[in-house]
Amino acid sequence: MNKNPIMVRALFALAYIWIILLMAGCAAKPRGAGIVMEPAEKEGLLRQRVQEMWHAQANGDRATMYEYYDPFFRARVKKGSFADREIPIHYYNVVIDSVEIKGNVATVRVSMEYEVKGLPGRLAPIDVPRRATIDHETWLFVDGNWYRQYIDYSSEGTFAKY
Repeated sequence: MNKNPIMVRALFALAYIWIILLMAGCAAKPRGAGIVMEPAEKEGLLRQRVQEMWHAQANGDRATMYEYYDPFFRARVKKGSFADREIPIHYYNVVIDSVEIKGNVATVRVSMEYEVKGLPGRLAPIDVPRRATIDHETWLFVDGNWYRQYIDYSSEGTFAKY
């Protein structure tokens, strides 16, 4: 059985190209792209993440809070520059009022009480007595997990573009 050497080389070349394309296809696939969750499971995970984030925020644990913010924010802001800032706002009685999920974007309505003690102001520190408020947060489902969209409330700016 005499095999044609040109044909054998051509088959090896095709196999090599096929392997490269297969590997490139796997590398291009996002990590969480294959994750499929039932709506109830997705909402349960969201509620858990919101509760954990607000627990960290109520305890002033900015290093933990940082991990809950969207990857677009974390790609641009170093953990230390976020976590090392002291914010004199204290939160109490945080309750998730409602959750609305549309695809991979969720709006979460959260009720809470807060107070401000010694926020640096232009002329004097700012104090705000304890009061109730409602916050509407945007959470993004990225790579199989929920992340709170970072919003700079002074400019309404965000790093997430969708």
